[in-house]
Amino acid sequence: MTLPARHFDQIPFGTFAPNLLGKAGLAFGRALPAGKAGLKLAGIGRPLALAGIKSGVADIEALGLKLRLHPRDNLCEKRLFMTPQCFDPVELEVLRAAMTPAAVFLDIGANAGAYSLVAAKAGGPHARIIAVEPQQEMRARMNYNAQLNGLHNIETIGAALSDYEGESVLRMVESNRGRASLEGEGRESSDAVRVLTLKTLLEETGLERIDVMKIDVEGGEARILSAFFAEVERPRWPGLIIMERPQVNARVITKTGNPALADENAVALACRHGYRISQETRLNAVLIQNPDPAV
Repeated sequence: MTLPARHFDQIPFGTFAPNLLGKAGLAFGRALPAGKAGLKLAGIGRPLALAGIKSGVADIEALGLKLRLHPRDNLCEKRLFMTPQCFDPVELEVLRAAMTPAAVFLDIGANAGAYSLVAAKAGGPHARIIAVEPQQEMRARMNYNAQLNGLHNIETIGAALSDYEGESVLRMVESNRGRASLEGEGRESSDAVRVLTLKTLLEETGLERIDVMKIDVEGGEARILSAFFAEVERPRWPGLIIMERPQVNARVITKTGNPALADENAVALACRHGYRISQETRLNAVLIQNPDPAV
């Protein structure tokens, strides 16, 4: 079992660099093409790469950042470790382009913080990054990597978002921490977490606007957005949303332009509130708010 991040955060970066075996596996992974084919082929070299790290921790460079990763218990970090060129390349390029020096980025379901770290570097020290992640362990990993790269403009919020206020149980999968959810059942472990709405988050952080928002909360996106659209005035809505989406329903909306033809989901919900799908990838949809909500 992987030890928590706090066990390693006082150890100098580079201590957990992969050995020769691990470097050979990584060289194979990073030579693969970006995209689905590369991810499939990565399975060939992954055992070699993972065998070349100790204590389940790897100090590497990826996405233009120095990163201490825990690839054994988080799929997100495993992909960053083995095939960073396949890690949401379209979405991250959109994010980088949107991060002006004064931009505000809200990362809901930040996980290990890849999006937040990229946004903080792209936007520079005057950009504001709010990373919402209920798992203390994942916040610790993100904070370590932020400090390692001199990124001091990331604010972490230890809560889960939904359409209500209170406390709930966060259900976790120890083999893949990125699958933690308020919605899941029968998970391997659980923890009590504070739950708040996006409106309350804006009030508590003093955000008057959101330029870019990423949301990936394992199926809870529609709950968060339904309350947000109902409670927060349109001028405060994000101009750009990067969101996990159901693949079939998103394709229906894209091809027909009519979200009513798709089952209820967060992408359809956003489209009904004046957003349009700008780009689709294997996992996510990039949505832009129409300047005229009637369009």
